[in-house]
Amino acid sequence: MRFAVNLKRFIWLVALMLPALILIACEPGDPGRSTGAYKIDIFQEMHYNQTYKSQEPPRMLPPEHSIPISGGLSDLPESRAEASSLSNPISKSTQVLSRAALIYNINCASCHGDTAEGDGYVGLKFVEYGAPQPPSFSSSRIMDLTSGEAYHSLTKGYGYMPAFGKLLTDQDRWGLISLVELEAEKRTALLKAPENQASGGN
Repeated sequence: MRFAVNLKRFIWLVALMLPALILIACEPGDPGRSTGAYKIDIFQEMHYNQTYKSQEPPRMLPPEHSIPISGGLSDLPESRAEASSLSNPISKSTQVLSRAALIYNINCASCHGDTAEGDGYVGLKFVEYGAPQPPSFSSSRIMDLTSGEAYHSLTKGYGYMPAFGKLLTDQDRWGLISLVELEAEKRTALLKAPENQASGGN
């Protein structure tokens, strides 16, 4: 009997509180904590919370009236053939090549392999599903490309390779081209160097 009374009270409590909770949830809430994107905003997004935002570093925004005049993807010709005449503006310095090796190990090794022989884990999965194996950087397919053609493929994507134009900076993409164009022994040594691994802290 007592259980039935308590259950009835609980049901009444829920029935009275539910409309209030729905009304509160439907309000957009504090604009500092919510985008107002959801009709029912029960769990406001954590990254809009001021206690969370206060721990973020300051954002470095460009000057208010600045306009980008170079380095955009619009500067790149549409076709790979048109891009063939582009030359690599980046020097093959130790610093550039070391960074390129690090970027390769993070972004490219899963398909092209730890030593750029086309035998990465994902690349071999391509073969299992009937797709072409990523080429070795020592193959004529890669070695016969001009710097501009290789840069175009990296930037716009080619075949099964995704476009990295919006994922890597111009300088980093050209740095990768410098890495591609190295002799195989030098490239392998750079890729295997501990300081160029993803956990190397660069």
